[in-house]
Amino acid sequence: MGKFLLAAAALVLLNACDTESPEKTVWDDQLKTMDKARDAQQRVLDAAELQRKAIEQQTQQ
Repeated sequence: MGKFLLAAAALVLLNACDTESPEKTVWDDQLKTMDKARDAQQRVLDAAELQRKAIEQQTQQ
């Protein structure tokens, strides 16, 4: 009987762990905003690096 209850409990727990994520959560908008901010930060860093290289080339000539 104990093994049956243990197996049943394991099946219930495994069934509760659904691998599909919900279609929309309350955090989706904030996560999208944070992703956009990271992308913008990376673009700024890339532009700064290009500008630094351009300045470096001009000062070497």
